[in-house]
Amino acid sequence: MKMIFIVFNISIQEEVHDAIDKLGVTCFTQWPRLIGKGISSGPKMDNNVWPGANTALLIVSADDMAEKIMDTVQKLRDDIGTHEGIKAFQLPVEKMTGEI
Repeated sequence: MKMIFIVFNISIQEEVHDAIDKLGVTCFTQWPRLIGKGISSGPKMDNNVWPGANTALLIVSADDMAEKIMDTVQKLRDDIGTHEGIKAFQLPVEKMTGEI
């Protein structure tokens, strides 16, 4: 099993959800509003000086689906560009209570 953590600009939320929906992803956790600073995207502090915010999705899936999700995020990144900002991180899941 893998855990995919996707952080992206709120402005592309619909595109991200459409993309994972097309893969058949039905279970996720979302943090609706995050602030922070990245190397290529710059600060998003949700204030007058640094407007904008990010959101994040956490998805736990089988290894083969994780690869599809990572490929999809890379395609979004290639299509949308780095200006809007989207990154995904893949981590192993060593233990889990319950079921996927």
